[in-house]
Amino acid sequence: MIKVEFTRNKQNEIIKVKVSGHSGYDDIGKDIVCSAVSTAMYVTIGILQKINQDMKYFENEKEAIMQIELIKTDKFTNNVMDNLQEVLESIANDYPDFIQINLK
Repeated sequence: MIKVEFTRNKQNEIIKVKVSGHSGYDDIGKDIVCSAVSTAMYVTIGILQKINQDMKYFENEKEAIMQIELIKTDKFTNNVMDNLQEVLESIANDYPDFIQINLK
């Protein structure tokens, strides 16, 4: 199962998202749930890297971990991260046995 953890600051802004694990929906390379989650993360990372240099990105393919941490936030980064949460929640609604989302 893919586990997604969103962390919000005191201003209720998402400052960190960690995705870990494999969904188990299908074999690696054929897994549409993992593919959808990875795509959402890579698109978000690409956008954030273009507009916000105050972020950290970590990936460990062997351990199936992707993590984004914002050092500085603004209205645009908030919208991008909120969009990521909405996309991942939509995937979780469609495939509840394969992805779990936790909010901190």
